[in-house]
Amino acid sequence: MQPRPHNSPRRSLADLLEHAELAYLRAAADATRSVDALLAAHPRSLRAHLLKMAQLVAAKDAAALPALERALQAAAPLEASASAQELAHLAAARAWLAREPLRAAKIYTQLVTEGGDDALAVRLAQSCWYFLGRRIHVRAVAEHALEAWTPERPGFDAVLAMAAFGAAETNDGARAEELARISLDVEPRSPFAIHALAHALAMQDRAADGAKELRARVADWRVGGRMDGHIGWHLALFELDTGDAAAALAAFDREQLPATALDAGSCADATDLLWRLELAGVGAGARWQALAAAWKRHLQPGYWSFLDLLAGLALQRAGRRDEACALARELVLAPDA
Repeated sequence: MQPRPHNSPRRSLADLLEHAELAYLRAAADATRSVDALLAAHPRSLRAHLLKMAQLVAAKDAAALPALERALQAAAPLEASASAQELAHLAAARAWLAREPLRAAKIYTQLVTEGGDDALAVRLAQSCWYFLGRRIHVRAVAEHALEAWTPERPGFDAVLAMAAFGAAETNDGARAEELARISLDVEPRSPFAIHALAHALAMQDRAADGAKELRARVADWRVGGRMDGHIGWHLALFELDTGDAAAALAAFDREQLPATALDAGSCADATDLLWRLELAGVGAGARWQALAAAWKRHLQPGYWSFLDLLAGLALQRAGRRDEACALARELVLAPDA
């Protein structure tokens, strides 16, 4: 199921697009590099532009919106020859840029339910529904795609992994584990599927099994890709839940705190882990101060309540109560998205 190496001189544009899309869906190490190289070599490929937009929409970060606007502008000259499917992707990306996530979610979902062969739409529909807190829809859109997919089609492992994630999000750990393991049988080097397995085991309160799985598969998920930090967070939680608070704290210092330089999502993982460590009786020292400073660099209040809540927690635990109160006031006064 692995595509040929990206640098093969005989690969067609269709092959390159398939490679880049699968790399993105699996959260492979070269996902961003593959898309950027594809765009540089084929600037008139609308699908390549859509892959770039997909990365920016699924980031669920207000800081990515200017780049999404630029990506839409770059693709605009190609719109006249776009297919109906491509036009729908563009409409969904514009909805996301306009801060209309529900409209974006509905467009992506319609692509899945009417077409049945667009794994990228499945991924983005899930991302939008997750952002909106609609866990049932996170599951339903992937299950619908899975019914239409066949094992010989490219992306089958990714659709399995997305269905596993949806099952885990609705607390069906057994179903999630089954799907994740089938996905990993097809493609064991998929960080996205490894994450789905970790999520499934967490839902079943099987921390020891989770830690064992992630340690055994570390070479397949700690690859310098977008899922590294989040899967590392899962491993740290498994270690904490099995009584190894020292390992979890070491992971915070070694991986989670440095990752907060990247984006608000990494700040969220680090905040959650440090809060759990503190509840377990582990002294945080000056770590809350470092986290609060990271949040101040990344947070754009009112974009996603999930991030606002964790940022407020970090500010409170750092003793920066005036700033926490200012954040709360800003949220109260913010216009509805």
